[in-house]
Amino acid sequence: MIENESNQPQDKTPNLTTGKLLILSLVSANVYVFISFMIIRFWHETDVFTLFNSSFLIWKQLGIGVGTGLVLAGAVYLIITFTSVSDALDDFTVFKSLSKAKFSFFDNTQLSFFAGAGEEFLFRGALQPLLGNTITSIIFIGIHGYFKFKSPAHIAFGVMMFGLSFILGLLFEHIGLFAAMAAHAVYDLVMLVAIQRKD
Repeated sequence: MIENESNQPQDKTPNLTTGKLLILSLVSANVYVFISFMIIRFWHETDVFTLFNSSFLIWKQLGIGVGTGLVLAGAVYLIITFTSVSDALDDFTVFKSLSKAKFSFFDNTQLSFFAGAGEEFLFRGALQPLLGNTITSIIFIGIHGYFKFKSPAHIAFGVMMFGLSFILGLLFEHIGLFAAMAAHAVYDLVMLVAIQRKD
């Protein structure tokens, strides 16, 4: 008997080509930048260029950011792989979706770059000087959907993500905005690759 293919479960993963992903990244980054400029324009007492002031040269900020991003990604990967937190990951939409994705290295790189630069410009550059690191980090993990209270593992994951965001805030405050952007981008890149290769 021939089985009807229509009875087979359908893959609900969206068909995102490299071009579509790049457009999505560019649009998202532009939205972040636009919102950031509006916040800075109407609520900051200084101009946008002041956000990039640092006693560290750009290449030093980038180096510290890359190193921090690698350490953070390594720590988070070990925690979500070898602790009970791994049991909760499927309840977080971003992890569930990304684990099924098959992006190229270019896709992962550009997604990480634009997310790291755009999100840090908004959260660290525009919001943190107004709200402080703690409130900004709470908003950051809330928008990403990391607040779940279903089990201790879910709570632990949220606390871990809050800590990660808080560290990015400290990088911005003590090293510079480029450091926070670099750390975020490197963290995202390592985690994207690791999650897609997991299992």
